[in-house]
Amino acid sequence: MDDLTFLVSSHTPAATHRVAKHLIGYATIQFMEHGRVHVAYDDRKYDLEGQWFWPAYPGPYTVFHRAAGCESWSHRHLAFQGPLFGKWVAAGLWPAEPQEAPPGKDWAQYFDEMRRLADIPTQWGRMRAINLLEGLLLELAEVRQGESRNEPWLQKVLNRLDAEEADYESIAEEHGVALSTLRRRFQSATGTPIHEHRLLSRIAKARAMLVETDLPIKAVSDSLGYQNVHYFNRQFKRFVGVPPGCFRRSR
Repeated sequence: MDDLTFLVSSHTPAATHRVAKHLIGYATIQFMEHGRVHVAYDDRKYDLEGQWFWPAYPGPYTVFHRAAGCESWSHRHLAFQGPLFGKWVAAGLWPAEPQEAPPGKDWAQYFDEMRRLADIPTQWGRMRAINLLEGLLLELAEVRQGESRNEPWLQKVLNRLDAEEADYESIAEEHGVALSTLRRRFQSATGTPIHEHRLLSRIAKARAMLVETDLPIKAVSDSLGYQNVHYFNRQFKRFVGVPPGCFRRSR
């Protein structure tokens, strides 16, 4: 499964806080069970009441806080980063603005289960949480139907980046833009610099191989194109938090 790292989640039954910032390198999905909230992305403003989902993601200056006359709201959120987020954007699954919760489901319970699984420090908990999050995005996209915005250029770039030897200059030429423009557009769409996305994808493959095979760590390193297993160990620890050997033993 494509890699996604869960960063933090929360549930505040009576929220009164104010968020006002640019998100850099990660995204979040927010859920209001009841209450009233004011949400803004740059100059786009929304007043929400009842059960709503809204995203926060790299790009716009995002603001949300309790609406006038409302003492508090019931708030949940989940933050994450990784290559899979870019693929959701490319496929048009990621909502660019608030969306009312579809009827017929206990979304508070759904969100709490997703948060619980995201907090489980195992590969299986993470994968199940990803399934729930993607299921939520699919359901929201289905309600939007033709309103979702696919990003075919981004999908083509992602496909090229999955290749063993990705030449950023040639990718930019194929899309008729300068390399600096490609880097800027990619980071704006996914929240991650293009080179870091490539590294994260490589580490995602390493994690899967360490869990699913008994290959020696050097063989994993070699198969991913690393010329030095010590550099692979350092890079793996940078993104995962522990060396490959410790990661494998913990699984």
